[in-house]
Amino acid sequence: MSDVAERLARKGDRGEPVRQMRLGLAHIGVWSSVEFAFLLSLCLNAVTVLLIFLLVRAVTDTSVFADVTGAYRDLTNESMDLGEVLKPATVWAFAAAVAVLNTVLISAGGACYALLYNVSVRATGGVLIGFRSS
Repeated sequence: MSDVAERLARKGDRGEPVRQMRLGLAHIGVWSSVEFAFLLSLCLNAVTVLLIFLLVRAVTDTSVFADVTGAYRDLTNESMDLGEVLKPATVWAFAAAVAVLNTVLISAGGACYALLYNVSVRATGGVLIGFRSS
């Protein structure tokens, strides 16, 4: 153990009274919650866009769409290439739409969470958090 850890361990053994505090979370700033949710959504969007492109790349490289197109032609007797749906421009547009929608929804969710928590604090008293000094 280090010197600091040993001193803290000895201090707790001396029988000194331990001060305890109970703090309550009584308010969440709505704008702070929106900012945090926005930053969280940016991180999630980076992962989402990357996963979309990896999934599309895996599906096109493994020729899944060639097999699906063949089965579709056999069933419907129509000549349509389902792989044309996954052009890079289409994938970019889809990923951008998903990212924008996620950003708006997650930011709005953060604001709603803060507002609902602030309203519920009046009825419940908030979240109590206990601390003690050792």
